[in-house]
Amino acid sequence: MPNDILDPRSFQRPGLHGIAEAAVESGPSTGGITTISAEARIEGAKISHCHTLHVAGRLVDVTLNEIKILEIAEGGHFEGVAKVEQMRVNGRATGTLEITGILSVGETGQVDGTIRYGRINIADGGSVTGSLQTGKTP
Repeated sequence: MPNDILDPRSFQRPGLHGIAEAAVESGPSTGGITTISAEARIEGAKISHCHTLHVAGRLVDVTLNEIKILEIAEGGHFEGVAKVEQMRVNGRATGTLEITGILSVGETGQVDGTIRYGRINIADGGSVTGSLQTGKTP
């Protein structure tokens, strides 16, 4: 009789490939990856205490706090208030964004709003518009 049971470890899991994989490899992790799938739309929420938040879908009127890494995938959209350590944007991010570490904007990334960052890296094709300020909040 053939073995019809599939090993779940053989399936690709969202958030563990592509941009999120780089986050996992960048150093030791104290938490996991929370993924908002491409089909998801979340409105009016508060999300906190997350190591890595990978957004492939759409977050609207969302407040993020105590997030270590926020990743906006190509096709993903974040709109709201975010206070994070690192932010990688290949999709679109708008709102009031405070990044205490590095803001990285990829070739397809668009960032707009009131933005405070520690350091910034913008690839060819990426765009950042709005009010920009470097440094931590006084």
